[in-house]
Amino acid sequence: MALSEADERRLEAEVARMVAELRIRPSQEREDRIGLEVAVLPAEERALVPAVLLRFVAAERRGEPLPEAASASGLPPKRRIAWSLRPPRG
Repeated sequence: MALSEADERRLEAEVARMVAELRIRPSQEREDRIGLEVAVLPAEERALVPAVLLRFVAAERRGEPLPEAASASGLPPKRRIAWSLRPPRG
């Protein structure tokens, strides 16, 4: 099944958000999270990610801006687990 033009634009916005997020403060944790986001995409969208990244590289070399980034991640927010070195009270 081919992606619609709207789906391709949405995917471009998601990839632009991922690139922008990684450029702000690069870290292995961010790279891993982006890898996970790409891995859970449907197969049709996941297959388009390399082409989108190549378009971004070509646009950057020409001095063109990247497409507008999506405002939110496709994944739910990470859950923080509270922990302490103190033994439990009881």
